Amino acid sequence: MALKSNASLAEVLKSASVFLEERGFDGSLAQSYWLRVFDWTLTDLVRQLQQTPNQEVYETFQEVLERLVRHEPLQYILGYEDFDGRRFKVTPAVLIPREDTAGILDLAASWLEKHPEASQALDLGTGSGILAISLALRHPQLQLTAGDLSPEALAIAKENGISLQATVDWLVTDVCQGLPQDRTYDLVVSNPPYISEAELDLMDESVKRYEPSMALFAEQEGLAFYRQLANQIRAYLKPCACLILEIGFRQGQAVAAIFSQAFPQAKVSCHQDLNGHDRYVQVEINE
Repeated sequence: MALKSNASLAEVLKSASVFLEERGFDGSLAQSYWLRVFDWTLTDLVRQLQQTPNQEVYETFQEVLERLVRHEPLQYILGYEDFDGRRFKVTPAVLIPREDTAGILDLAASWLEKHPEASQALDLGTGSGILAISLALRHPQLQLTAGDLSPEALAIAKENGISLQATVDWLVTDVCQGLPQDRTYDLVVSNPPYISEAELDLMDESVKRYEPSMALFAEQEGLAFYRQLANQIRAYLKPCACLILEIGFRQGQAVAAIFSQAFPQAKVSCHQDLNGHDRYVQVEINE
């Protein structure tokens, strides 16, 4: 996209928004870029509108626009996303954190309040490490273990753990394979792959092109991970334990049934996200 090199920020943003909208993209992405890359508030942005961006910033923004219209997510362009009040590095090796996933932290906090003796927590399919790191920083009494099948994802998670000063034991795992045999957990959380291949056509082009498919898709209509977890996790749980899992909005009944069958005495409940859709299954075990 060609922008006037002497244009004010207001003119640049207007031209960029039109450029994006004419190609079927959200024009507000242009403003979002400036807010995020400079850590500006809207007030800060307004104060800068009549200023002329310097040449380097101007050229970088043109490159960003070209990447956006190739469906590249802004978070990957910037190299980070914020989650639970903290900034996490993200690359195409990991999923971009979503606001809905924070609901797992809220459910965990409620359970931990009732079980102050809990000391061991496990995050399976950790990706960028957002759940494990957030739990470690929110609840310093917990010893966190986090696993992922992807070494590339674990490398990003480790970087995030170091930058945010969170102590987590990072492991390469395939569901429960790879976990220490001598350790059991009070709390298990996971945002696993749960999208069915049949839902591919419903997904945003940016997700399909850039986010890691192994973190998105699962066989058996998206239920494969839950079935494997239900079959494998018992040996790694303490007698009083809790599992909190993110699910697809149509999977509540199916996932709840999987864990009700695996743990007949457990309390299995489905919880909704901010939009009122089924988003989490919680399994409370007391054996």
